[in-house]
Amino acid sequence: MTCYFALSTTAQGISGVCALLLTAGALFILISACSLRPGRWSALAASVLTAGSFLLLQGIGDVSRCRIFDDTPTFLGGIFGALPGAAVVFLLLLLIGVEAVLLVKLKHRRENMLTPTATKESLDALPDGICFFAPNGQPLLINTRMHRICGELFHMELQNGEVFWQRLKNGEGNARFLRTGATVLLRTGEGRVWDFRCRKLTVNRTEVRELIACDVTTSYRLNRELDERNRSLRRVNERLRRYSREVERSTMENEILTAKIQVHDNIGRSLLMLRAYLAQPRQERRRDELLLLWRHTVAVLKNEAVPEKPGSDWELLRKAAQSVDVEIVRDGELPENERQRAVVIPAVHECLTNTVKHAGGDRLYLTLRNKGNVLIAELTNSGAPPRGPIQETGGLLDLRRAVEKAGGKMTTEAAPRFLLRVELPGGGNGQWQR
Repeated sequence: MTCYFALSTTAQGISGVCALLLTAGALFILISACSLRPGRWSALAASVLTAGSFLLLQGIGDVSRCRIFDDTPTFLGGIFGALPGAAVVFLLLLLIGVEAVLLVKLKHRRENMLTPTATKESLDALPDGICFFAPNGQPLLINTRMHRICGELFHMELQNGEVFWQRLKNGEGNARFLRTGATVLLRTGEGRVWDFRCRKLTVNRTEVRELIACDVTTSYRLNRELDERNRSLRRVNERLRRYSREVERSTMENEILTAKIQVHDNIGRSLLMLRAYLAQPRQERRRDELLLLWRHTVAVLKNEAVPEKPGSDWELLRKAAQSVDVEIVRDGELPENERQRAVVIPAVHECLTNTVKHAGGDRLYLTLRNKGNVLIAELTNSGAPPRGPIQETGGLLDLRRAVEKAGGKMTTEAAPRFLLRVELPGGGNGQWQR
């Protein structure tokens, strides 16, 4: 087998160039390994690779020098010159393979290692502003967003974190300050709302200040809308409470008035019966009936008897509507049939409640008409239309049950405005049809 010394000059030159490139790559790997701090075995392999590459390069170089200048070979030149050419090629390929493996491992290490540059790039990509500074205000780490915020507020770069934070707490800067103090909330000219918070950190027994600016524009807008809705609900609840108090007061006044009328009528009948009793002959007088009537009248006056409780009344409903600033506009005559009236009046009452609570309207329209033997009642209102399909719960569900129990039909519409339609049989002659 041909030894390496006997190979052609071209072959030795090619192997020398490969050894030189291999040594340069090994030095690069060794330096990179020291900077990236890999594992113990990786550092050892990089050192062995560098030493082996250098020895191989030195040996190949000595052989070439001896052949060209016909000089006495050195120790390494003698060893490598006596080796078979295939062995030298095998050593080159082996070292190249080891170098490739180490390059792949270093690349993987670099991609998965958190470096200062990667940390800065990650902070710059955040939508919020971050600034770390020393207690004396010297900035340690600032991302791009915080620089932009400082420039927008003070038209200058952030050079002292403590001064920047104190100016924010004092309400300085080109912005509208919504809250100052331990935390600062402000709105810039672009309409974005920023929440600034500062806290102390201890890193390796060294005090560091962390200043964060969070973009809370969406949260602030949603909170404003929620507050406005809560205020609107409080106004509606107040109107409903007034409505309930007015209904209770009107009901009480109506009951008292009815009681007074009944007492007045009872006293009048009692006096008429007493006059007729005195005008009759003694043998035709019926004392028991007269005593029974007077005893009941005296019991009512002494609160020992209660007059009959009156039923629902249209005027009472109108007064209750006026108390909550709603006008009931009626087109048509109310039914005289008690069973029809017992459905129509609750329907008006339910629509009145929905007009105040949901639509915020001030008018309730009631249309009554007879079509054959059917009474048709339609109810609409002013104000905001429903936002979606009408969900029949609570009062509307109870009303539907009452309508269906009475043998009628009830339909609701949401667009273009709210409509409640009730159809009841027996509307032609005022008599309920079986």
